Amino acid sequence: MRNVQQMIGLPVYIINGKQIGRVQDVVLNEFWQISCIALDTKVWFRNAVRVVNWTDVQTRGEDAFFVRDRSAVATIHRKHLLRTFHTGRIRLRELPVYTVDGQELGRVSDVYFGKSEDIQIIGYELTDGFLADVFEGRRRLILPDGPEGVTLGEDAILVPASCERVLEREPYAESDR
Repeated sequence: MRNVQQMIGLPVYIINGKQIGRVQDVVLNEFWQISCIALDTKVWFRNAVRVVNWTDVQTRGEDAFFVRDRSAVATIHRKHLLRTFHTGRIRLRELPVYTVDGQELGRVSDVYFGKSEDIQIIGYELTDGFLADVFEGRRRLILPDGPEGVTLGEDAILVPASCERVLEREPYAESDR
């Protein structure tokens, strides 16, 4: 299982060994699947950002990503980053998660994906706030049926009521390490 917090900050290299930047954010498509990664490289215009399509990332290691060549890097206007983990117009981080019965389960602090090739969200790490994280730990919500029954809206995430039973308390969550 891979999470977004582990990916942010990883170096991105061309196959020849030249570093082209570090992962700044993960960009998601309308189905909330990884579509590309945003790089932290300097761009002349502050409203521009460099991205690499997820399909152009040839190697997705634990310590670095590798792309085939420099042509895989595109520059786009920042306003085109619609759904991202923490820098776009719609941010997955800090979105509240509710059951369809109206019970708040927490706010998103991290997102889990399957294997390194998998682009579909399979779970969330939820926070109840700083003090609750310190004293009780964060909670992990792994979706038993995958994305079925989950509504990812602009202002909240709605999950089936049965998801409340599958919450796991993590004294030391992945993103705390």
